[in-house]
Amino acid sequence: MRGGVSAVQTVMIAGFCLLFLYHNYLPLFHSDLWGHVSYGEWIWQHRQLPVEDPFTPLAEGVPLVATAWLSQVIFALAAKTGDMETIAHVFAGTVLVTHLLLLRSFIKRGATLPVAMAGVVLAFLIGWSRHAVQRPEVFGACCYAALLWLLSDRGTSTVRSRWSTVAVLPLFAAWSNLHGSFIMGFVVLGCVWFGDVIDQTLQRGWRGLVDSHTVLHRDLIRLELAVAGSLLNPYGMDLLVYSLAFPGHPNLRTVLEWFPLEMSSLEGIPMAASWVLTAVVLRLSRRRMSGVEVLLLLVFNSAVCARVRMIAWYAPVVMWTLAPHIEDIVQRWFANRSDWCQRVTSRLTALSPRWAAVSVLLVWTTFALSPVSRPILGGKPRPPQQVFSHDTPLGVTTYLQQHPPAGMVAAPQWWGDWLTRHSGARWHVMATTNAIHLLPAQVWKDCLAISTADGGLERRLDRYRINTVIVGKVLQPELEHAIARIPGWRIVFEDEVGLVAVRHSRKSGTPRPEVASGAIRGDHR
Repeated sequence: MRGGVSAVQTVMIAGFCLLFLYHNYLPLFHSDLWGHVSYGEWIWQHRQLPVEDPFTPLAEGVPLVATAWLSQVIFALAAKTGDMETIAHVFAGTVLVTHLLLLRSFIKRGATLPVAMAGVVLAFLIGWSRHAVQRPEVFGACCYAALLWLLSDRGTSTVRSRWSTVAVLPLFAAWSNLHGSFIMGFVVLGCVWFGDVIDQTLQRGWRGLVDSHTVLHRDLIRLELAVAGSLLNPYGMDLLVYSLAFPGHPNLRTVLEWFPLEMSSLEGIPMAASWVLTAVVLRLSRRRMSGVEVLLLLVFNSAVCARVRMIAWYAPVVMWTLAPHIEDIVQRWFANRSDWCQRVTSRLTALSPRWAAVSVLLVWTTFALSPVSRPILGGKPRPPQQVFSHDTPLGVTTYLQQHPPAGMVAAPQWWGDWLTRHSGARWHVMATTNAIHLLPAQVWKDCLAISTADGGLERRLDRYRINTVIVGKVLQPELEHAIARIPGWRIVFEDEVGLVAVRHSRKSGTPRPEVASGAIRGDHR
């Protein structure tokens, strides 16, 4: 803080403090996070990657590609401390680094600090529906922001630009082991290369491609280094092929985040707002729009329309694209204002030791108030009701640990990973979020039919030798009513979150071979 800190910088520091504090207090979600923790613990214990899902019997025999094994080990090591809040600390810290990288990339693109900070806020708001995703995707998002930061030096011949080109190799080496979203990095790099080709062709014709070979050559080197780095994983080229084919898996068609965009959805509203923002900014900006920017907007808008979960990768790119245009509008607006505006601006950007002291106080206060400070400053641990999300089946889990069920358990798929991790290997659920793409198509259809109490509920429960049904009250009202009316079943536990129903006379054995094993063989084909 040489010379002090300005008021604008203090506001920026306060914003990042709030960002960290908010994410550090976010409850741990009850869904696939716990499956990733379980995978990481299995990998750490066995010192190898699983070749099939070790927790879901109905997925036995289906090959497993651990696309996020390194992230899973990180989560497992965090859980190994015995304090589940350590996972929240890792999550909040990663989110903070991600947004700091985005801030820096916007500044390197030509935006001043206030405009860059506004871009970070807008990117956060556009991707709001993904902000609480505590899963390996958070590490992929951090790598994604790092790539945008590196690309902000593109087109120059400085030593820094050469360094940013070489840094693509280790970045993708880490990214391909952390999360399958490294494919989105290829998309960005491809848009950069092809966009530069378009720009040079439009500006100087085909001769421009020859005269500007340095820029285009550097683009290709980045792309080649990215591919080379991504091959440094336990699966080699197979991981790339698998990650490209994964979105087309038929079981994912029933998962909300893989649906096409609907304007009335949680993602539709921010997308519509981003389209309005883009139209206004490009209309008012006098800065030329490059081919790279056009391609990025077209490709990532199309991606969100096809799969709503792509909004997580769209939000940073759209602000990376618009940041220099917003800066152009702001600069021209201030240039036409009175001297009073300029005096206010100079005061807000003037460095002062007082603002430096305020900034230090903000950082310390954030640390002291956040859960991350408890191991150092002491204090009582938060109760489970605050650490875990409100829909986590804590009561159901306690009951099952005291009364282990026999046979297969029909449970909400979004609770499957949580229940599996807390089962102590004493019972198995039909499906987990992490195993959706591993289950045979017919098994997954039956899981959905049981979850919604479709016709033939009793027949399906008999087919899979299910003696225990767990119901999530919020999302499964039909099953809650149906299970109470089936003869031979009784509710043995119930709270405000869920209930447990069991058969009077248990069915023994394993699911029928023609349903489980036979379907799995079909999946291999």
